[in-house]
Amino acid sequence: MRILGMLGIAASLILAAALPFLPARLIPSATELALEVSEGLGDLSNSVAATSSSLISASEVLEAAATTIEKISETIKDTKPLLESSAAILEDVGENTLKQTNRALDTVQSAAQSVDRVLRGLAVFGAITGISYDPERSLEQAVADVATGLKSLPDGLIEVSGKIYDTAEGFDTVSGELDQTRGELQGLSDEVRDLGERLGTLSTTLEKQAMALDQLVERLPTLIWASVVLMELFLTGVLLAQATAVVVGGRLYRENTPVPSVA
Repeated sequence: MRILGMLGIAASLILAAALPFLPARLIPSATELALEVSEGLGDLSNSVAATSSSLISASEVLEAAATTIEKISETIKDTKPLLESSAAILEDVGENTLKQTNRALDTVQSAAQSVDRVLRGLAVFGAITGISYDPERSLEQAVADVATGLKSLPDGLIEVSGKIYDTAEGFDTVSGELDQTRGELQGLSDEVRDLGERLGTLSTTLEKQAMALDQLVERLPTLIWASVVLMELFLTGVLLAQATAVVVGGRLYRENTPVPSVA
């Protein structure tokens, strides 16, 4: 037991003697490691911050696109009543006004025929009546030409009106699709912005960690030396306890060992 105690004391003495040399080796390597980690955290923080800024910018672009699409959709919705009103006017002009005009021209054509006959009859007695009537195109023919020109217009206007109606009805589909697209873009914009803000928070956290490591580097020598001092104090206590145990153990051993008698 005494030998074991002496070995323990020797080991403690060796460790206590070696501890003061530990900071000289530990401080540079620990400082270098902490600085490398701090620099890495700083670079990572900058990269994350740049990504966050890009995402927020992308979110703003998406939101602007969604707003533009919304305005287009509203314009289409406002345009539909105008188209329907224009189609109704064209339909009314074709169905009523022009067709009524055509019917009126039929009557006018008959009257023009009578006028032509009267004028030609009067022209026969031109010497007496002073009337000369020999036009390149008779009044009846002129009215007939106008009627012929108008004849196809009503159906043409009605056809155009129908196409405008179809276009106006198609606006509902287009407007609905635009509204859906706008909603999807707005949702994507919100998600991208949220991710950008979370990355911004992460960047701030990483930056704080890097600053904390920089502060630790400044205090690292003091912390290491304080740890060495505490360990030296602890080893001193251990040495005292070991020495006490060896001394007390030796004394007890001697007291309890019988002295051989001389015959």
